[in-house]
Amino acid sequence: MPPSIRGHQGSIKFFKAGVNCAIIELTNVEINQDSNFSRSQYVGQKIPEGDQTIDGYSGSADVEVKGPEVDDLIDAMTENNLAGVGVEEFTMVAEEHYPDGTIRAYVYYDGQVKMSKRHPNQTEKMTKKLDFQFSGRIQL
Repeated sequence: MPPSIRGHQGSIKFFKAGVNCAIIELTNVEINQDSNFSRSQYVGQKIPEGDQTIDGYSGSADVEVKGPEVDDLIDAMTENNLAGVGVEEFTMVAEEHYPDGTIRAYVYYDGQVKMSKRHPNQTEKMTKKLDFQFSGRIQL
């Protein structure tokens, strides 16, 4: 059985209108498949039939603040939205590098993003959090 991979064996990159947002100080990223389970109960059947909705993906990324990249992304998207212009395409590419040398990569598309900030005391690092949602993903 091969060893488990660690954080340095993967990468996450965010893109706005196809341009890399240069947000690289990610300390934690969580990606969730959004889905709901349901069961249909039919007359005359003892066991229900299961089903599932596929509702896209959502999650968050924690970022250490070393520059204005996160604010630049949010400001540009907010400005377009308030001006009545459709928000520029926001995508994310997630890669995993496995011990056998293979790489699995997905592009998450039709994304929306919002931000929150944390201003701690003088001995802790300032952080920002990006919450995001995507309509789907495609394997590269």
